[in-house]
Formats: sequence, structure tokens, C-alpha cells
Amino acid sequence: MRTIKSILKLVSNVFGVVAMAFLAFLMFGITADVIARALTGDPISGVFEMSELSLVMIVFLGAMWGQQDRAHIRVNVLSNRLTGLPHRIAMTFAWGCGALALLMLAWPATQDAIYSVSIWEFRWGYIQIPIWWTKVGLAAGLWFAAVQMALHAVSALIEDEPDATTPWPEG
Repeated sequence: MRTIKSILKLVSNVFGVVAMAFLAFLMFGITADVIARALTGDPISGVFEMSELSLVMIVFLGAMWGQQDRAHIRVNVLSNRLTGLPHRIAMTFAWGCGALALLMLAWPATQDAIYSVSIWEFRWGYIQIPIWWTKVGLAAGLWFAAVQMALHAVSALIEDEPDATTPWPEG
């Protein structure tokens, strides 16, 4: 279990760094585009299209990173009132449902990514932008997040889950 958690933490950190790079592009690219529009009246070609793709990458690659530190919004009215075995069962059920939901999204996203890569899919805007790589990133983010949530479910059943403010334990 410790090895799997370590691997998922490494993947999560890599995905998080990539998501932050796309966030940096959004901040600096859109700022530069606004300045260019103000000065010249014309946008920087491709910034709008890359901004759309960057948002996809931030959400689906950053989801796992957020989950690592329990940073997602959680409704814990019931789980805060439970202790011991009932708490572990409730958390196992919740994380299991989350993993199942992500798996139900990951499967069609993977099929779409495979098709997209097979035709080297792109979209038109001011310039032609390939989008197949974002579909691959989306599918990978969903699969890894599903595995991570499934591991959280197993971990919650075996050992009582820490509260929402405590990061995922290393061991």
C-alpha cells in the first residue's frame, strides 16, 4: 500500500506541476493578449484557443493534486458526527462512489482520446491548434484520480481517515 501511495503521490505532483505551468500560461498569455489588444487592436493568434485547452489541463491534471491534500470541497455534516467503524464505512462508501464516478467518466474519455489521436484532431480558431493531447491528458487525469480515490476508499476502510485538514498520510 505504501508503494502505491508513493507512486500516486509522484504522479500527482508531476500532474500538479504541469497544471501549474498551464495556469502560468493563462495568467501571462491572457495578460499579454489584453495588452496587445489595447495597443494594436488585434489579439495574439492562438492565445484564446490555448486558454481553452489550458483550462481543461488545469482541471483534469490538477484534480489529483488537490485530492492529495484533501483540498476539494467536502460536505462532512454526517461524517463529522460518526466515529469508529460507522465513520470508516461511510468514508469508504463516499470515496468508492467518487472512484466509480471518475471511472464512468474515464472510460468514454479514453475512447475519445484514442480516436482523437488516431486522426490527430485539431480545432480551428485564429490558427489551427491540435487538441488530441488535451484529450489524452483529460483521460489520464481521470484514470489516475479514480485510482487515487479507490485507494482512499480502501485506506478509509482499513484505517480511520484523518480529518479534512490533515494531508494524506505518507505511510
